Amino acid sequence: MDINTKRSNDILQISVKGRLDAFGALELDDAFNHVIKKNDTHIIIDMKDVHYLSSAGIRVLLQVNKKLQKRGGDLHLCHVNQYPSEVLEMTGLDNVFLVHTGKEKAISHITEKIDKTEINWNEVPTYTQNNIEITIYKSSQKSAILKAVGDISKVLFAQLEQKDIYSRKFSETEYSIGLGALGDNINEYLQILGEMITIGGTMVWLPTDGHDTPDFLTPYKDTGNVTIHTGFNAALEGDFNDIMIVKAKNGESFTISALYAAVFNIARQTQPNFNGVISIAMQADLDEFYSSGVKIAPVKKFAPENHQMITHEDNFKDWMDINSKPQYHGETMVSFGVGMDLSGSISTLEKEALHTLFYLNPANTGDNELILHNHAVIFKHIPLKKTCNLDKTIKNTVNKGKFMDMRHLLDNTKIKQAVIGVSYIKDIVFENE
Repeated sequence: MDINTKRSNDILQISVKGRLDAFGALELDDAFNHVIKKNDTHIIIDMKDVHYLSSAGIRVLLQVNKKLQKRGGDLHLCHVNQYPSEVLEMTGLDNVFLVHTGKEKAISHITEKIDKTEINWNEVPTYTQNNIEITIYKSSQKSAILKAVGDISKVLFAQLEQKDIYSRKFSETEYSIGLGALGDNINEYLQILGEMITIGGTMVWLPTDGHDTPDFLTPYKDTGNVTIHTGFNAALEGDFNDIMIVKAKNGESFTISALYAAVFNIARQTQPNFNGVISIAMQADLDEFYSSGVKIAPVKKFAPENHQMITHEDNFKDWMDINSKPQYHGETMVSFGVGMDLSGSISTLEKEALHTLFYLNPANTGDNELILHNHAVIFKHIPLKKTCNLDKTIKNTVNKGKFMDMRHLLDNTKIKQAVIGVSYIKDIVFENE
């Protein structure tokens, strides 16, 4: 019997070819013992190449189904041929298994069921770090990387030209930060490039046209005709590895830098190959919002006369709009960003790659052992709910929430509580097209 396995969106899929008789059942049982993990709840068996089924084969399927149901899941059969289907009916087991006409329908059914699954948050691990209580739901074991385009040094020295602008599809930048614009005339949008974020597939940016008013575009579908133009962008490729519920133990608020520090501490305890770089997407209840933003497009024609970086002390006030007064108390913040922990080893990532993402923002006054780069979108308050499907929650907020603002997020911003999606970055990949 030929047995092939793969994982897609953390759903184990097993394709079987041959006779599911007594001997085939032994082989399938052995395969189950090797590939099923403790966190598997739903498994798909593709039986399109199985034309014989006996009670021995059914017994193995029943054992696995029973195990999965104890975990709140099921065994899903798809492409069941006529004879195996008749055997299931004859043995009275045709209603025991979930049978689907195709693999896509099985995946859709599983995804919908997982979305509706209630997590018992009292039974998942909880940590306390820096007076922040963090409850962790393991979401995905898939590796996460950052895909980077552009050169942040050209942004910092205001040396961007037309040849330095990249176009990215919305589907390629579900979660990303950078400097960007929308439009069809490069001569126009090049001069108003501003801070940007894509969050849950929506692009929000702050044009440097003097109006200080963020703009946004939410695609219904990605046709590829309307693209995001960017001089620098870092996009997450992969899933959230952990979903965390975070709140202050004493009921007060905590800073973004304190949150990152707490997550870094936990990562060094729980992630054997952690290299010091993470990305975090979140939906949070705001206490105090502090921000910054580029006021002038960092293109060559606008470069500072002293040839220094736009963050240089002589240029900073002209180039950066700093909000040092607390704003948006009680509102909802949706954000995405990356962080690097300087206190531990980051030897597995190249320095050049790290310099592409991180720079010292003079407006940040947080932990000097962390370098953070986050952008945020503000909405009128939406009640925060515990969820293991943060992506869906963020998309609902972005699509239905009342938009208020978008800025570069400073580390001293304070939040009351949040649901965050953490990805442990394995690599940073440069793209040149």
